[in-house]
Amino acid sequence: MPENQYIIGITGHRRLPPGRVPAIAAEIQVFYRKEIARRGAENITVMSSLAEGADTLCAKLALNAGLRLAAPLPMNAPEYHGNFTETAAAEFDFLLAAADETFTVPPEEAVPAHPSSGYYYRQAGIYVVKHCDILLAVWDGTERDTADGAGTWETVKLAREMGRKICRVII
Repeated sequence: MPENQYIIGITGHRRLPPGRVPAIAAEIQVFYRKEIARRGAENITVMSSLAEGADTLCAKLALNAGLRLAAPLPMNAPEYHGNFTETAAAEFDFLLAAADETFTVPPEEAVPAHPSSGYYYRQAGIYVVKHCDILLAVWDGTERDTADGAGTWETVKLAREMGRKICRVII
C-alpha cells in the first residue's frame, strides 16, 4: 500500500434490503465524494473483504469513484470463492481482479482446534479495523453479538474500542 494513504475500512451486512440499495449506494457515494474533496482520490484506499452485500457494494462504488481498493481476505481466494453464489462469485472475481492489492489476513487471535468460517471472517474484520483511519459501516444499528464474533456489530464495537472514526450508513 502506498505511504500516507487514508484508509477507509468497510463493514456491513451481507443482505441489504433490495428496495434500499439505491439509497444506500447514494449515501456511500456522498461519503466518498466528501473524502475525495478532503484528501484527493489518489490518497484514499478502500479496504474491503469483498463479502456479498455491503462489502461488494462499497468496493464497486470505490472503483467507480477512482479510489484504490485493497482486499484483505478472510481465507485464500479459491476457498473464499466457494462461499459465494454463482452470481456473487462472478462479482467477487471481478472485484478481486480490479483490486490494487489482495491478500489473506493473518490471524490476530489464537486459531481454535476446529475454526469455523466465522472465525476467519472475524480475523478479517479485526484486520480492517486495525488498519483503517475510518470505518464505513453499512449497518442496521442492531447491537447483538454473534456466536463467532464475526458480525457487523462486533466490527463496529471493536472500532469504537480502538478509537476509530465510524461513519454509519443506515440500511
